[in-house]
Amino acid sequence: GTQLLTPAQVIAAADVQLGTPLLRVDTGSVANRVEAIPQVASATVTKDWPDHLLISVTERVPVMAVRMAGGGYDLVDQAGVIVRWAQVRPAALPLLETSLPGTALRGSAEVAVAADVLAELDPWLARQVTAVQAAPVAAGTEQVTLDLRDGKTVQWGSPGDAAQKNRELAILL
Repeated sequence: GTQLLTPAQVIAAADVQLGTPLLRVDTGSVANRVEAIPQVASATVTKDWPDHLLISVTERVPVMAVRMAGGGYDLVDQAGVIVRWAQVRPAALPLLETSLPGTALRGSAEVAVAADVLAELDPWLARQVTAVQAAPVAAGTEQVTLDLRDGKTVQWGSPGDAAQKNRELAILL
């Protein structure tokens, strides 16, 4: 399950000495050590008797790019975890327009709401989004705005009612 990581990085994080009897391997602890790698969303460790340890990882997938003050972009997943850094924003990832520093992205309501809306979009619309903003309103919810490739701006609102919003937006556009 490695694309961003190498198997050697996973093996190093697992920290199981070659030759350790499987009976002595705590698979939960190994999974926790592998999940400490920022690019890993989850890890499953199983014993394959008589002498193998299988480690399956699910890597985090970037869904947005955040411009960094020092240059470049942090590519973040739906939870705001920085998956990796890139000098140039990948064309397929919308820019999250935010004032949050990179250290505040993880667990942020702003990031979560923007990611939820992006996940709700029909594929034809998702491909057109160049930027996304999520701003709090008086009611305490985040309202999402989408900037499209053709220069149009869509006031999506809050997450939810995605099927209806996608249908109506298809008609309007």
